[in-house]
Amino acid sequence: MLTLLAVGKLYDLSAMSFGPADGLVREHGQRVVLFGFVGLMGAATTIFGTALLYHHLFLLPLWLASAIAIQTAIALTFTLNSLLTWRDRETDNLRRRALTFEAVSLVGLAIQETALLFGTDQLHVFYLVALTVGIGLAAIWNYLINNRVTFG
Repeated sequence: MLTLLAVGKLYDLSAMSFGPADGLVREHGQRVVLFGFVGLMGAATTIFGTALLYHHLFLLPLWLASAIAIQTAIALTFTLNSLLTWRDRETDNLRRRALTFEAVSLVGLAIQETALLFGTDQLHVFYLVALTVGIGLAAIWNYLINNRVTFG
């Protein structure tokens, strides 16, 4: 029986109907929720880390502060995704999986940095708003590629 933990409640997906998307929800439902939870942890690490490094503690350049925060979030999310999101997919090579995750995440980092710099320099939005948009775009990339390649 496939179940999801969402907002403190267990949802039984086997008793729910999603119409034409039934197979997709059953295949990815729990994994997407777990990935989202881990992603929120990574997003919080990125946002708070960037704010601390850029605005509060070290006054680093914005691009460097966010890159350091994102890399910290990559290490955290790899660990949590290995333990939670894709725990059912065994792999015999942790090093290969970690390097692949890092490579995928570096593309995600580029997506986030592009959104951050474009948002702040061209659109003149607050840096944390631009960073949050970048995190959302990178999350889509990260899930799709990590599901297929890293943990496939």
